[in-house]
Amino acid sequence: MTYRVVFTPTARADAIDAFRWIADRSPNAAARWYVGLEKAIAKLSTFPERHPIAEEDSEQLGIALRQMAYGRRRGAYRVLFSIQADTVYLHYVRHSARGPIEPGESR
Repeated sequence: MTYRVVFTPTARADAIDAFRWIADRSPNAAARWYVGLEKAIAKLSTFPERHPIAEEDSEQLGIALRQMAYGRRRGAYRVLFSIQADTVYLHYVRHSARGPIEPGESR
């Protein structure tokens, strides 16, 4: 089965904010980072269940979140997503140093 992958507006804004933050320090690194992120996200179209359940309390958030790690060490990000029927919805792209999402948190 192939899943359709959809960015929510929040996830898209998160990714753009991260890109801009990296670009302020190194435009070339930011371009590589974003291309790599897009490639990693595209892989969610096949077997997204291979990624673990996120530490966030899915019951309180109202959705079952999974997480995909992207990047290494201090530059790692968590891509938080849910699977609904044949669609993977990307909800957040968060730096791994940030804590879990709290209910009601918009970004």
